[in-house]
Amino acid sequence: MTREDARFAVADHIAALQPYQPGKPVEELERELGITRAVKVASNENPLGPSPRAVEAARRALAQAHLYPDGSAYALRRALAARLEVAPDEIAVGAGSNELIHLLVRTFCRPGEDEVVTHRHAFISYAIAARTHGAPLTETPVRADLRVDVDALCAAMGPRTRLVFIANPNNPTGHALARDELERILAAVPPRALLVMDEAYHEYASALGGDYPASQPYRRERPWIITLRTFSKIHGLAGLRVGYAVADRRVVGLLDRVRRPFNVPSVAQAAALAALDDGEHVARSVAATRDGLARLGAGLGELGLGVVPSRGNFLLVECGREAAPLYQALLARGVITRPMGAWGLPRHLRVSLGTAEEIERTLEAFRTVLP
Repeated sequence: MTREDARFAVADHIAALQPYQPGKPVEELERELGITRAVKVASNENPLGPSPRAVEAARRALAQAHLYPDGSAYALRRALAARLEVAPDEIAVGAGSNELIHLLVRTFCRPGEDEVVTHRHAFISYAIAARTHGAPLTETPVRADLRVDVDALCAAMGPRTRLVFIANPNNPTGHALARDELERILAAVPPRALLVMDEAYHEYASALGGDYPASQPYRRERPWIITLRTFSKIHGLAGLRVGYAVADRRVVGLLDRVRRPFNVPSVAQAAALAALDDGEHVARSVAATRDGLARLGAGLGELGLGVVPSRGNFLLVECGREAAPLYQALLARGVITRPMGAWGLPRHLRVSLGTAEEIERTLEAFRTVLP
């Protein structure tokens, strides 16, 4: 290493990181192809957009953009606490739940010592957060149908386990735990570990029927459960970055020590507070999702593609071949999906739900590119 190179040297675990690759922006694809009206079905965004109430609240808050935001998110935390029937000091607010994932690893894991446990094909930010902060990571096998292998997950927990991350429903597979599966995991969590239940798609899963066990009722007797939720999905505020954790007040107090001051902007706080009360927008989003899952799933199935049943606003699609060429062919026709190679699923694409028109355009693009 030269003396000049030494200036830019970093720890090995940082040098080994691969940057997170977001879904390709619509504007970038349109510039590349010289087209308009490209369809982005890559990032599990709400195709109905944000709540109109949230948009109006954000517009009003912009008039005060010269002032720093409320660093404690006082109004939003109290509104969430009232909705969830917890105390305000059991709510931590972050710049999306993604920030909270990193804060949890940074706060509770000693580099090189305290282990993070999750499963393969889980939300990729768990692995990125663990590796960023030098925490040993264990990713357990899954079943042939890509569901969590609960026995393998429980067997992997041990005395070094500090954080266990589970997304329910999981992104990108769309699977949700059954109640008995969650309760087996709860029984296996070691004494010094915290269980982080990431419920980014909670509002969808709880409305779509079936056995969906939210983690909140279990927290009453198990204060070591941390629930993560977000305003990025059903509330349509992905561009404003607002998420929250429901946790024991001791956890919240520790997160407050390490989070950035003013981490959630005032415009985002105002929009989230308004979105929380817009039940009509949530109901419309659930109805659109129920219809969209049926239409998109049926259309992809008719093309001979494997479709994994989902409790979120997206479908994982088994392409029967390497998915990267199919992804590129769809891009050339103005449809942006998400290749799953980074998740360890090189034969899969994740396809988010769009509007009714976007779903039809997506299916037509698949019909065109498939042999």
